[in-house]
Amino acid sequence: MSEKLSFVTKFYYGFGSMAYGIKDNAFSYFLLFVYVQVFGLAPNLAGLAIFIMLIFDAISDPLIGYFSDRTKSRWGRRHPYMYFSALPVGFSFFLLWDPPSNLSQNELFLYLLLLGIFIRTTITFYEIPSAALGPELSKDYVERSSLMSFRYWFGWWGGLAVWNSLWIFVVYASWTGSQDARYVPETWAIYGLACSVIMVISIMTTSIGTHKEIPRLYMPEPRNLSFKQVFAELYETMTISRDYVILFVAMIVTGIAGGIATNFSLFLYSFFWEFSPLNILTIGLTLFLAPLVGLKMSPLLAEKIGKRESVIYLSIGSILAENTIIILRLTNIIPDNGDPLVLMFVLIFHWVAVAFAIVAGTTLASMVFDTVEEVEKATGRRMEGTLFAARSFAAKCMSGSGAFFAGLILTYANWPKNAVAGQVASETLFTIGFCFVIASISLWTLAIIILSKVRMSKDSHKDNLKTLKYLDTSE
Repeated sequence: MSEKLSFVTKFYYGFGSMAYGIKDNAFSYFLLFVYVQVFGLAPNLAGLAIFIMLIFDAISDPLIGYFSDRTKSRWGRRHPYMYFSALPVGFSFFLLWDPPSNLSQNELFLYLLLLGIFIRTTITFYEIPSAALGPELSKDYVERSSLMSFRYWFGWWGGLAVWNSLWIFVVYASWTGSQDARYVPETWAIYGLACSVIMVISIMTTSIGTHKEIPRLYMPEPRNLSFKQVFAELYETMTISRDYVILFVAMIVTGIAGGIATNFSLFLYSFFWEFSPLNILTIGLTLFLAPLVGLKMSPLLAEKIGKRESVIYLSIGSILAENTIIILRLTNIIPDNGDPLVLMFVLIFHWVAVAFAIVAGTTLASMVFDTVEEVEKATGRRMEGTLFAARSFAAKCMSGSGAFFAGLILTYANWPKNAVAGQVASETLFTIGFCFVIASISLWTLAIIILSKVRMSKDSHKDNLKTLKYLDTSE
Protein backbone atom coordinates (compact mmCIF):
# COMPACT_ATOMS: atom_id res chain seq x y z
CA MET A 1 0.00 0.00 0.00
CA SER A 2 2.96 2.32 0.57
CA GLU A 3 4.36 1.60 -2.92
CA LYS A 4 5.38 4.81 -4.66
CA LEU A 5 3.54 5.86 -7.80
CA SER A 6 5.60 6.34 -10.94
CA PHE A 7 6.46 9.79 -12.24
CA VAL A 8 4.46 9.05 -15.41
CA THR A 9 1.31 8.32 -13.39
CA LYS A 10 1.69 11.51 -11.38
CA PHE A 11 2.46 13.46 -14.56
CA TYR A 12 -0.73 12.38 -16.32
CA TYR A 13 -2.81 12.85 -13.18
CA GLY A 14 -1.53 16.40 -12.77
CA PHE A 15 -1.19 17.56 -16.37
CA GLY A 16 -4.88 18.19 -17.04
CA SER A 17 -4.99 20.52 -14.05
CA MET A 18 -3.53 23.13 -16.40
CA ALA A 19 -7.06 23.56 -17.79
CA TYR A 20 -8.48 24.24 -14.34
CA GLY A 21 -5.46 26.38 -13.46
CA ILE A 22 -5.98 28.55 -16.54
CA LYS A 23 -9.69 28.90 -15.80
CA ASP A 24 -9.01 29.61 -12.12
CA ASN A 25 -6.27 32.10 -12.95
CA ALA A 26 -8.54 33.88 -15.42
CA PHE A 27 -11.56 34.04 -13.12
CA SER A 28 -9.55 34.95 -10.01
CA TYR A 29 -7.09 37.49 -11.43
CA PHE A 30 -8.46 38.84 -14.71
CA LEU A 31 -12.23 38.54 -15.01
CA LEU A 32 -13.31 41.34 -12.64
CA PHE A 33 -10.52 43.65 -13.82
CA VAL A 34 -11.19 43.11 -17.53
CA TYR A 35 -14.98 43.43 -17.36
CA VAL A 36 -14.64 46.63 -15.27
CA GLN A 37 -11.61 48.33 -16.82
CA VAL A 38 -11.79 47.08 -20.44
CA PHE A 39 -15.43 46.24 -21.19
CA GLY A 40 -16.89 48.94 -18.92
CA LEU A 41 -19.17 46.93 -16.61
CA ALA A 42 -19.87 48.56 -13.23
CA PRO A 43 -17.80 46.95 -10.41
CA ASN A 44 -20.83 45.98 -8.33
CA LEU A 45 -22.55 44.35 -11.34
CA ALA A 46 -19.41 42.47 -12.35
CA GLY A 47 -18.89 41.21 -8.80
CA LEU A 48 -22.55 40.26 -8.51
CA ALA A 49 -22.51 38.25 -11.75
CA ILE A 50 -19.46 36.28 -10.64
CA PHE A 51 -21.04 35.72 -7.21
CA ILE A 52 -24.37 34.45 -8.60
CA MET A 53 -22.44 31.76 -10.46
CA LEU A 54 -21.74 30.24 -7.04
CA ILE A 55 -25.42 29.48 -6.51
CA PHE A 56 -25.35 27.18 -9.53
CA ASP A 57 -22.00 25.73 -8.45
CA ALA A 58 -23.45 24.83 -5.05
CA ILE A 59 -25.93 22.57 -6.87
CA SER A 60 -23.88 21.31 -9.83
CA ASP A 61 -20.60 20.50 -8.06
CA PRO A 62 -21.88 17.86 -5.60
CA LEU A 63 -24.32 16.43 -8.16
CA ILE A 64 -21.60 15.95 -10.80
CA GLY A 65 -19.34 14.44 -8.15
CA TYR A 66 -22.11 12.11 -6.98
CA PHE A 67 -23.08 10.87 -10.42
CA SER A 68 -19.45 10.28 -11.37
CA ASP A 69 -19.14 8.19 -8.19
CA ARG A 70 -22.14 6.08 -9.23
CA THR A 71 -21.40 5.79 -12.97
CA LYS A 72 -20.61 2.35 -14.34
CA SER A 73 -19.34 2.15 -17.91
CA ARG A 74 -16.65 0.48 -19.98
CA TRP A 75 -14.68 3.72 -19.52
CA GLY A 76 -15.01 3.57 -15.74
CA ARG A 77 -16.60 6.10 -13.41
CA ARG A 78 -14.63 9.22 -14.28
CA HIS A 79 -13.47 9.21 -17.89
CA PRO A 80 -16.82 9.67 -19.69
CA TYR A 81 -17.23 13.04 -17.94
CA MET A 82 -13.62 14.02 -18.56
CA TYR A 83 -13.79 13.38 -22.31
CA PHE A 84 -17.15 15.11 -22.60
CA SER A 85 -15.96 18.37 -21.04
CA ALA A 86 -13.09 19.27 -23.38
CA LEU A 87 -14.75 21.00 -26.34
CA PRO A 88 -17.53 22.83 -24.42
CA VAL A 89 -14.91 24.23 -22.03
CA GLY A 90 -12.67 25.49 -24.83
CA PHE A 91 -15.42 27.07 -26.96
CA SER A 92 -17.21 28.85 -24.13
CA PHE A 93 -13.98 30.14 -22.59
CA PHE A 94 -13.08 31.88 -25.85
CA LEU A 95 -16.51 33.54 -26.11
CA LEU A 96 -16.23 34.91 -22.56
CA TRP A 97 -13.28 37.11 -23.49
CA ASP A 98 -14.76 38.45 -26.72
CA PRO A 99 -18.19 39.89 -25.88
CA PRO A 100 -20.13 41.76 -28.58
CA SER A 101 -19.45 45.49 -28.63
CA ASN A 102 -22.00 48.13 -27.62
CA LEU A 103 -23.84 45.96 -25.09
CA SER A 104 -25.78 47.81 -22.41
CA GLN A 105 -24.86 47.35 -18.76
CA ASN A 106 -27.68 44.83 -18.23
CA GLU A 107 -26.83 42.94 -21.42
CA LEU A 108 -23.13 42.75 -20.54
CA PHE A 109 -24.07 41.60 -17.03
CA LEU A 110 -26.20 38.76 -18.46
CA TYR A 111 -23.52 37.82 -21.00
CA LEU A 112 -20.92 37.47 -18.23
CA LEU A 113 -23.33 35.63 -15.94
CA LEU A 114 -24.65 33.05 -18.43
CA LEU A 115 -21.32 32.25 -20.05
CA GLY A 116 -19.66 32.10 -16.64
CA ILE A 117 -22.22 29.58 -15.37
CA PHE A 118 -21.76 27.44 -18.48
CA ILE A 119 -17.96 27.44 -18.27
CA ARG A 120 -17.84 26.70 -14.55
CA THR A 121 -20.29 23.82 -14.96
CA THR A 122 -18.48 22.23 -17.91
CA ILE A 123 -15.06 22.55 -16.27
CA THR A 124 -16.57 20.81 -13.22
CA PHE A 125 -17.39 17.83 -15.47
CA TYR A 126 -13.63 17.52 -15.87
CA GLU A 127 -12.13 18.73 -12.60
CA ILE A 128 -14.11 16.76 -10.01
CA PRO A 129 -13.97 13.36 -11.75
CA SER A 130 -10.29 13.74 -12.65
CA ALA A 131 -9.32 14.92 -9.14
CA ALA A 132 -11.31 12.02 -7.67
CA LEU A 133 -8.92 9.58 -9.35
CA GLY A 134 -6.31 10.55 -6.74
CA PRO A 135 -7.57 8.59 -3.70
CA GLU A 136 -7.91 5.50 -5.91
CA LEU A 137 -4.41 5.82 -7.37
CA SER A 138 -2.87 5.83 -3.90
CA LYS A 139 -4.16 5.34 -0.37
CA ASP A 140 -0.84 6.24 1.24
CA TYR A 141 -0.97 9.27 3.59
CA VAL A 142 2.24 10.90 2.32
CA GLU A 143 1.96 9.79 -1.32
CA ARG A 144 -1.38 11.56 -1.57
CA SER A 145 0.33 14.84 -0.70
CA SER A 146 2.79 14.14 -3.51
CA LEU A 147 -0.07 13.50 -5.95
CA MET A 148 -1.74 16.78 -5.03
CA SER A 149 1.59 18.58 -5.37
CA PHE A 150 1.80 17.47 -8.99
CA ARG A 151 -1.76 18.63 -9.56
CA TYR A 152 -1.08 22.03 -8.03
CA TRP A 153 2.24 22.24 -9.88
CA PHE A 154 0.63 21.83 -13.30
CA GLY A 155 -2.34 23.99 -12.33
CA TRP A 156 -0.10 26.85 -11.26
CA TRP A 157 2.34 26.46 -14.13
CA GLY A 158 -0.50 26.33 -16.65
CA GLY A 159 -2.06 29.48 -15.24
CA LEU A 160 1.31 31.21 -14.90
CA ALA A 161 2.47 30.24 -18.39
CA VAL A 162 -0.59 31.90 -19.89
CA TRP A 163 -0.30 34.85 -17.45
CA ASN A 164 3.30 35.52 -18.45
CA SER A 165 2.66 34.94 -22.15
CA LEU A 166 -0.12 37.52 -21.91
CA TRP A 167 2.16 40.06 -20.22
CA ILE A 168 4.93 39.44 -22.77
CA PHE A 169 2.36 40.31 -25.43
CA VAL A 170 1.18 43.35 -23.43
CA VAL A 171 4.75 44.59 -22.93
CA TYR A 172 5.55 44.22 -26.64
CA ALA A 173 2.26 45.73 -27.83
CA SER A 174 2.59 48.64 -25.38
CA TRP A 175 6.12 49.41 -26.58
CA THR A 176 5.15 49.33 -30.25
CA GLY A 177 1.72 50.97 -29.94
CA SER A 178 0.29 54.15 -28.51
CA GLN A 179 -1.87 52.55 -25.80
CA ASP A 180 -1.26 50.21 -22.85
CA ALA A 181 -2.37 46.88 -24.31
CA ARG A 182 -3.85 45.62 -21.03
CA TYR A 183 -6.77 48.02 -21.62
CA VAL A 184 -7.40 46.98 -25.27
CA PRO A 185 -10.27 44.50 -25.93
CA GLU A 186 -8.38 42.73 -28.74
CA THR A 187 -5.71 41.66 -26.24
CA TRP A 188 -8.27 39.66 -24.31
CA ALA A 189 -9.80 38.07 -27.40
CA ILE A 190 -6.34 36.70 -28.29
CA TYR A 191 -5.91 35.60 -24.69
CA GLY A 192 -9.23 33.72 -24.74
CA LEU A 193 -8.38 31.92 -27.98
CA ALA A 194 -4.92 30.82 -26.81
CA CYS A 195 -6.27 29.63 -23.46
CA SER A 196 -9.11 27.64 -25.01
CA VAL A 197 -6.72 25.64 -27.21
CA ILE A 198 -4.40 24.82 -24.30
CA MET A 199 -7.32 23.82 -22.07
CA VAL A 200 -8.67 21.33 -24.60
CA ILE A 201 -5.21 19.80 -25.12
CA SER A 202 -4.53 19.45 -21.39
CA ILE A 203 -7.92 17.86 -20.66
CA MET A 204 -7.51 15.33 -23.44
CA THR A 205 -3.92 14.54 -22.42
CA THR A 206 -4.93 13.58 -18.88
CA SER A 207 -8.03 11.73 -20.05
CA ILE A 208 -6.08 9.64 -22.56
CA GLY A 209 -2.99 9.29 -20.33
CA THR A 210 -4.95 7.93 -17.36
CA HIS A 211 -7.27 5.76 -19.46
CA LYS A 212 -5.01 2.74 -18.90
CA GLU A 213 -5.68 2.96 -15.15
CA ILE A 214 -9.41 2.23 -15.59
CA PRO A 215 -9.19 -1.58 -15.11
CA ARG A 216 -7.66 -1.25 -11.62
CA LEU A 217 -10.05 1.46 -10.41
CA TYR A 218 -13.10 0.83 -8.24
CA MET A 219 -16.35 0.13 -10.07
CA PRO A 220 -19.67 0.43 -8.17
CA GLU A 221 -22.55 -1.98 -8.48
CA PRO A 222 -25.45 -0.40 -10.42
CA ARG A 223 -28.37 0.73 -8.28
CA ASN A 224 -31.74 2.25 -9.09
CA LEU A 225 -32.40 5.13 -6.71
CA SER A 226 -35.17 7.70 -6.55
CA PHE A 227 -34.31 11.41 -6.51
CA LYS A 228 -35.15 11.45 -2.81
CA GLN A 229 -32.72 8.61 -2.15
CA VAL A 230 -30.04 10.29 -4.25
CA PHE A 231 -30.22 13.52 -2.26
CA ALA A 232 -30.42 11.63 1.05
CA GLU A 233 -27.28 9.70 0.13
CA LEU A 234 -25.59 12.85 -1.06
CA TYR A 235 -26.36 14.64 2.20
CA GLU A 236 -25.17 11.71 4.29
CA THR A 237 -21.89 11.49 2.36
CA MET A 238 -21.11 15.17 2.86
CA THR A 239 -22.06 15.40 6.54
CA ILE A 240 -21.20 12.07 8.18
CA SER A 241 -17.52 12.91 8.62
CA ARG A 242 -16.94 15.67 11.17
CA ASP A 243 -13.49 16.39 9.74
CA TYR A 244 -14.86 16.66 6.21
CA VAL A 245 -17.43 19.25 7.29
CA ILE A 246 -14.69 21.24 9.04
CA LEU A 247 -12.44 21.04 5.98
CA PHE A 248 -15.31 22.04 3.68
CA VAL A 249 -16.06 25.17 5.73
CA ALA A 250 -12.36 26.02 6.09
CA MET A 251 -11.79 25.70 2.34
CA ILE A 252 -14.70 28.04 1.62
CA VAL A 253 -13.32 30.66 4.04
CA THR A 254 -9.80 30.37 2.61
CA GLY A 255 -11.29 30.52 -0.88
CA ILE A 256 -13.03 33.81 -0.13
CA ALA A 257 -9.88 35.23 1.48
CA GLY A 258 -7.71 34.13 -1.41
CA GLY A 259 -10.29 35.38 -3.88
CA ILE A 260 -10.27 38.90 -2.51
CA ALA A 261 -6.47 38.90 -2.92
CA THR A 262 -6.47 37.52 -6.46
CA ASN A 263 -9.31 39.72 -7.69
CA PHE A 264 -7.50 42.77 -6.33
CA SER A 265 -4.12 41.78 -7.76
CA LEU A 266 -4.34 43.68 -11.03
CA PHE A 267 -5.97 46.68 -9.37
CA LEU A 268 -3.16 46.74 -6.80
CA TYR A 269 -0.42 46.19 -9.39
CA SER A 270 -1.82 48.76 -11.82
CA PHE A 271 -3.06 51.51 -9.50
CA PHE A 272 -1.92 50.96 -5.90
CA TRP A 273 1.69 50.19 -6.90
CA GLU A 274 1.54 51.80 -10.37
CA PHE A 275 3.53 48.97 -11.95
CA SER A 276 4.23 48.90 -15.68
CA PRO A 277 3.47 45.76 -17.76
CA LEU A 278 7.19 44.89 -17.55
CA ASN A 279 7.09 45.10 -13.74
CA ILE A 280 4.06 42.76 -13.65
CA LEU A 281 5.78 40.36 -16.04
CA THR A 282 8.85 40.31 -13.78
CA ILE A 283 6.75 39.29 -10.77
CA GLY A 284 4.92 36.63 -12.80
CA LEU A 285 8.14 35.04 -14.06
CA THR A 286 9.52 34.62 -10.53
CA LEU A 287 6.35 32.81 -9.44
CA PHE A 288 7.22 29.84 -11.67
CA LEU A 289 9.48 28.67 -8.85
CA ALA A 290 6.77 28.80 -6.18
CA PRO A 291 4.96 25.51 -7.10
CA LEU A 292 8.29 23.65 -7.05
CA VAL A 293 8.47 24.38 -3.33
CA GLY A 294 5.22 22.46 -2.92
CA LEU A 295 6.52 19.37 -4.71
CA LYS A 296 9.05 18.79 -1.93
CA MET A 297 7.64 20.64 1.06
CA SER A 298 4.07 19.30 1.09
CA PRO A 299 4.90 15.57 1.48
CA LEU A 300 7.90 16.39 3.71
CA LEU A 301 5.86 18.48 6.15
CA ALA A 302 3.01 15.93 6.10
CA GLU A 303 5.50 13.27 7.17
CA LYS A 304 7.35 15.36 9.79
CA ILE A 305 4.71 17.46 11.57
CA GLY A 306 1.36 16.33 10.14
CA LYS A 307 -0.99 17.92 7.64
CA ARG A 308 -3.12 20.02 9.99
CA GLU A 309 -0.11 21.68 11.60
CA SER A 310 1.47 22.26 8.19
CA VAL A 311 -1.58 24.10 6.89
CA ILE A 312 -1.90 26.26 10.00
CA TYR A 313 1.77 27.33 10.15
CA LEU A 314 2.00 27.98 6.42
CA SER A 315 -1.24 29.97 6.42
CA ILE A 316 0.11 32.22 9.17
CA GLY A 317 3.28 32.81 7.13
CA SER A 318 1.25 33.61 4.02
CA ILE A 319 -0.97 36.10 5.92
CA LEU A 320 2.03 37.94 7.32
CA ALA A 321 3.81 38.19 3.97
CA GLU A 322 0.68 39.18 2.00
CA ASN A 323 -0.44 41.96 4.32
CA THR A 324 2.82 43.35 5.68
CA ILE A 325 3.82 44.85 2.34
CA ILE A 326 0.40 46.57 2.01
CA ILE A 327 0.69 47.97 5.55
CA LEU A 328 4.20 49.29 4.77
CA ARG A 329 2.75 51.17 1.79
CA LEU A 330 -0.23 52.56 3.75
CA THR A 331 2.10 53.85 6.48
CA ASN A 332 4.60 55.24 3.93
CA ILE A 333 7.48 53.28 5.44
CA ILE A 334 8.72 52.10 2.04
CA PRO A 335 9.78 54.51 -0.75
CA ASP A 336 7.31 56.19 -3.11
CA ASN A 337 5.97 54.34 -6.15
CA GLY A 338 8.44 54.35 -9.02
CA ASP A 339 11.45 53.59 -6.81
CA PRO A 340 13.06 50.27 -7.90
CA LEU A 341 13.04 49.13 -4.25
CA VAL A 342 9.23 49.05 -4.30
CA LEU A 343 9.17 46.38 -7.02
CA MET A 344 11.80 44.37 -5.12
CA PHE A 345 9.84 44.52 -1.85
CA VAL A 346 6.53 43.58 -3.48
CA LEU A 347 8.17 40.76 -5.44
CA ILE A 348 9.78 39.20 -2.34
CA PHE A 349 6.75 39.50 -0.06
CA HIS A 350 4.34 38.32 -2.76
CA TRP A 351 6.55 35.35 -3.69
CA VAL A 352 6.72 34.17 -0.08
CA ALA A 353 2.96 34.59 0.38
CA VAL A 354 2.18 32.62 -2.80
CA ALA A 355 4.71 29.84 -2.08
CA PHE A 356 3.33 29.32 1.43
CA ALA A 357 -0.25 29.44 0.15
CA ILE A 358 0.48 26.81 -2.51
CA VAL A 359 1.97 24.35 -0.01
CA ALA A 360 -0.90 25.01 2.41
CA GLY A 361 -3.49 24.52 -0.33
CA THR A 362 -1.83 21.34 -1.57
CA THR A 363 -1.80 19.87 1.93
CA LEU A 364 -5.36 20.97 2.66
CA ALA A 365 -6.62 19.26 -0.51
CA SER A 366 -4.79 16.04 0.40
CA MET A 367 -6.59 16.12 3.77
CA VAL A 368 -9.86 15.85 1.82
CA PHE A 369 -8.37 12.73 0.18
CA ASP A 370 -7.97 11.23 3.64
CA THR A 371 -11.67 11.62 4.50
CA VAL A 372 -12.60 9.23 1.65
CA GLU A 373 -11.86 6.13 3.75
CA GLU A 374 -13.48 7.67 6.84
CA VAL A 375 -16.71 8.14 4.90
CA GLU A 376 -16.41 4.69 3.32
CA LYS A 377 -16.00 3.12 6.77
CA ALA A 378 -19.20 4.84 7.96
CA THR A 379 -21.36 4.36 4.83
CA GLY A 380 -19.84 1.49 2.85
CA ARG A 381 -19.55 3.74 -0.22
CA ARG A 382 -16.48 5.19 -1.96
CA MET A 383 -17.55 8.70 -2.91
CA GLU A 384 -14.37 10.50 -3.97
CA GLY A 385 -16.14 12.67 -6.53
CA THR A 386 -18.81 13.85 -4.10
CA LEU A 387 -16.23 14.66 -1.45
CA PHE A 388 -14.03 16.52 -3.91
CA ALA A 389 -16.91 18.87 -4.63
CA ALA A 390 -15.59 20.68 -1.53
CA ARG A 391 -12.31 21.51 -3.22
CA SER A 392 -13.99 22.50 -6.47
CA PHE A 393 -16.60 24.67 -4.76
CA ALA A 394 -13.99 26.29 -2.50
CA ALA A 395 -11.87 27.15 -5.53
CA LYS A 396 -14.89 28.75 -7.16
CA CYS A 397 -15.51 30.73 -3.98
CA MET A 398 -12.12 32.27 -4.71
CA SER A 399 -13.36 33.82 -7.94
CA GLY A 400 -17.03 34.08 -6.98
CA SER A 401 -17.22 35.43 -3.43
CA GLY A 402 -13.80 37.04 -3.80
CA ALA A 403 -14.95 39.00 -6.85
CA PHE A 404 -18.21 39.94 -5.14
CA PHE A 405 -16.50 41.40 -2.06
CA ALA A 406 -13.78 43.02 -4.18
CA GLY A 407 -16.53 44.66 -6.25
CA LEU A 408 -18.22 45.94 -3.08
CA ILE A 409 -14.94 47.37 -1.79
CA LEU A 410 -14.30 49.12 -5.12
CA THR A 411 -17.80 50.60 -5.05
CA TYR A 412 -17.41 51.66 -1.40
CA ALA A 413 -14.09 53.34 -2.26
CA ASN A 414 -15.79 55.28 -5.13
CA TRP A 415 -13.67 53.63 -7.80
CA PRO A 416 -13.62 55.94 -10.86
CA LYS A 417 -14.79 54.78 -14.28
CA ASN A 418 -11.92 54.45 -16.80
CA ALA A 419 -9.38 54.83 -13.99
CA VAL A 420 -5.87 55.89 -15.00
CA ALA A 421 -2.77 54.90 -13.02
CA GLY A 422 -1.35 57.85 -11.09
CA GLN A 423 -4.64 59.77 -11.29
CA VAL A 424 -6.76 57.81 -8.79
CA ALA A 425 -7.41 59.76 -5.59
CA SER A 426 -5.11 58.83 -2.70
CA GLU A 427 -8.15 58.46 -0.41
CA THR A 428 -9.60 55.84 -2.77
CA LEU A 429 -6.34 53.88 -2.88
CA PHE A 430 -5.96 54.05 0.92
CA THR A 431 -9.52 52.76 1.39
CA ILE A 432 -8.86 49.82 -0.93
CA GLY A 433 -5.58 48.90 0.79
CA PHE A 434 -7.04 49.25 4.29
CA CYS A 435 -10.18 47.20 3.49
CA PHE A 436 -8.03 44.54 1.82
CA VAL A 437 -5.84 44.09 4.90
CA ILE A 438 -8.80 43.95 7.32
CA ALA A 439 -10.66 41.40 5.17
CA SER A 440 -7.58 39.25 4.59
CA ILE A 441 -6.47 39.03 8.23
CA SER A 442 -10.03 38.46 9.50
CA LEU A 443 -10.86 35.66 7.06
CA TRP A 444 -7.52 33.84 7.34
CA THR A 445 -7.67 34.00 11.14
CA LEU A 446 -11.16 32.49 11.04
CA ALA A 447 -9.95 29.73 8.70
CA ILE A 448 -7.04 28.87 11.01
CA ILE A 449 -9.37 28.64 14.02
CA ILE A 450 -11.66 26.29 12.05
CA LEU A 451 -8.74 24.13 10.85
CA SER A 452 -7.47 23.73 14.40
CA LYS A 453 -10.59 21.63 15.11
CA VAL A 454 -9.57 18.88 12.64
CA ARG A 455 -8.77 15.58 14.41
CA MET A 456 -7.44 13.40 11.61
CA SER A 457 -3.81 12.30 11.66
CA LYS A 458 -1.51 9.85 9.95
CA ASP A 459 -2.29 7.23 12.60
CA SER A 460 -6.08 7.63 12.33
CA HIS A 461 -5.82 7.36 8.56
CA LYS A 462 -3.80 4.17 8.90
CA ASP A 463 -6.45 2.75 11.26
CA ASN A 464 -9.16 3.49 8.66
CA LEU A 465 -7.17 1.64 5.99
CA LYS A 466 -6.75 -1.37 8.28
CA THR A 467 -10.47 -1.43 9.14
CA LEU A 468 -11.34 -1.41 5.43
CA LYS A 469 -8.67 -4.08 4.78
CA TYR A 470 -6.74 -1.82 2.41
CA LEU A 471 -3.71 -2.32 4.66
CA ASP A 472 -2.39 -5.49 6.24
CA THR A 473 -2.98 -5.50 10.00
CA SER A 474 0.58 -6.69 10.40
CA GLU A 475 1.92 -3.32 9.08
